[in-house]
Amino acid sequence: MGAPRRPVPAAIDWRNGLLLRSTNWLGDCLMTLPAAWQLRQLMPADTRLYVLTPAFLAPLWSACSWVDGVISMAGKRISAEEIAQVKALNLGVGVIFPNSFGSALDHWRCSLPLRVGRGGRFRSWLLTHAQREWPRGENVGRCHQLSYYLELVSAFGPVRLDSACPHLEVKPGVAKTLGVDGPGWLALAPGAAYGPAKQWPMESFRELAAWQHKRGGRVLLVGTGKEAAVAAAVAEAAPGAINLAGKTSLVELMAVLAAAEAVVANDSGAMHLAAALGTPGVGIFGSTDPIGTGPLGAPWQLVLASVPCRPCFRRECPLSAPDEPYRCLHSIKPTEVIGALEAVLAVRGVS
Repeated sequence: MGAPRRPVPAAIDWRNGLLLRSTNWLGDCLMTLPAAWQLRQLMPADTRLYVLTPAFLAPLWSACSWVDGVISMAGKRISAEEIAQVKALNLGVGVIFPNSFGSALDHWRCSLPLRVGRGGRFRSWLLTHAQREWPRGENVGRCHQLSYYLELVSAFGPVRLDSACPHLEVKPGVAKTLGVDGPGWLALAPGAAYGPAKQWPMESFRELAAWQHKRGGRVLLVGTGKEAAVAAAVAEAAPGAINLAGKTSLVELMAVLAAAEAVVANDSGAMHLAAALGTPGVGIFGSTDPIGTGPLGAPWQLVLASVPCRPCFRRECPLSAPDEPYRCLHSIKPTEVIGALEAVLAVRGVS
């Protein structure tokens, strides 16, 4: 059983504002943005919203025009120096989005008078106001993950069950510096931090890249350094393609995704980032379920595997064969993704 909900008092001593603890993964963080935006709207106008975040996500929160300040954590846990930064701000309220003991401990160490988060997992004593424990497991079964963050925010007032949020802002000129300039760019993100269980086959991405090149469009590959080899193989199918996998900072990645006409990505951080920037695209789902983790912020077409065993959320497929290690992903044909992409481009007026 989760901890009982302890309501936030009607009269809140906000002091100078609120400290929000960010989640720790790119995709998860992006799915919280609409809830954080509604939280900002529930705060008094004369208070400020600060975000405590892992360092690599600091550029993302800095791209939110409605966030007043970002405190970057150099390590996994908050340091004494970072605690001093928080205390100097004289904030009255803390909200903890992650469902971990350590994140609640970080806020407790900052001595914030009012600390709101999820109970369970021995966290309740670190909170002044605990909501019910988060349902465990990725397949919580009924609703998008955003709903759980909105429920947390509802401790401060009425929330809307929607994903409205201002798009992330990018630095001007960055995409042009990287060679991504002008119209006609299709960004492909063939990787996923989760691993091969979320990755559409490389050969399928190659067919998609070749299709884009044949129609006179331009191709851009994005991803991490670990995905650079796969991205290079995909780029070979479209002469003139730019492979930026492993070569961009988060600021640069945001800029090039914002410059693209559309994005095709697996169920990954790149998918969520493009949507939060307002760039439409196509999301490919094999063993996972967009009901829980679909993209928010822009119109996206979702292509789902047509196999009876999905969604299973497994990292290894028990039904795999040598030529089809992940049956669900292999069942999605390039023609399906191209059809979805054509629908996305048509909405943008691109033929």
